[in-house]
Formats: sequence, structure tokens, C-alpha cells
Amino acid sequence: MDVAIVWNNVQARGDWSIQNSDLALDNPLRTAIMVSLFTDRVAPEDLSTLDQAVGMKSAPDAAGSNHSDRRGWWGDAFAQEPIGSRLWQLQRAIKAGQTSTLREAEAICHEALQWMIDDGVAASVGVTASWASSTTPTLQFAVTVTEPGTNATQQFYYSWAWEGLT
Repeated sequence: MDVAIVWNNVQARGDWSIQNSDLALDNPLRTAIMVSLFTDRVAPEDLSTLDQAVGMKSAPDAAGSNHSDRRGWWGDAFAQEPIGSRLWQLQRAIKAGQTSTLREAEAICHEALQWMIDDGVAASVGVTASWASSTTPTLQFAVTVTEPGTNATQQFYYSWAWEGLT
């Protein structure tokens, strides 16, 4: 078991869950996925063609941004691969009813979860993204993890709402 992380949609952040004055425990895959998806991964210096197609802007080009703020975690300077995801970059993307943003979100999630396959935690990881039917601009996605050496799968559901996503 692993420490349970509870996601707060209003504050767009996770926090440890406390039960009976102690840290609550949860499925270790759920915890690993939450850390992988909702920790800000450092942005690349140059955006891919797909990133640009969905309206993402690199940090130096975003209006009012700090030119050197590519986010990320300072510990990544010592790692071969950065942790987290670039979902935070979709805050600048345009929804406009298109599927390109959904495909980009799926690609970003795959990038963030690839370590699970590389490290043998999962045989495969699948991600399916869609727009929530509510009026709030909310991206929802399902993550399916196939356990190594078996056909057993576990599925986890998440949603992410951005203020100003149109």
C-alpha cells in the first residue's frame, strides 16, 4: 500500500489523506499515476508540431509569462528522465470542440506514464481522453494499466478543469 492522495478539483491540487490521525493508504498504482500526471513536468525548449497545432505556446511566447519558467522539479536536474506531465501546458490550449487537444492530452499522459512500462511496473498503459458534458471546460480521462505477466487490468479515472479554457 501507498499513501493515499486525494485530489481537490477546486484548488487543482492533491493532498495526503488523513484517517484516524494517521496517513491513509491506497492502491500504489493510483498514487504513482496521480504523481506522474499531476506533478508539473519541465516543458521542452521547443514545442512539437502537435503541441503547436492545439494552440500550446512555449513559455517565452506566452503573454505575461516568465521567460525562464518552464516549471518542472529541481530534482530533475539530476535524473535521466523528468517526473510529472506537461498537462499544465494545456492551460493555454484551445478546446473549440476539436479532438486534437484530446489526442495531445493522451500523448502527454503516455509520456508521463511511460516510466511504468520501462521500469516493469506495467506491461502496458492506455489513456482515453474526452470532454466532460458539463459547461465547465473539463478534460476527463481514463488510464488503464495492464499488470506485467498477466492480462489483469486496473482502470483509474481523472478529470482536470482549467479556468479560461475555451
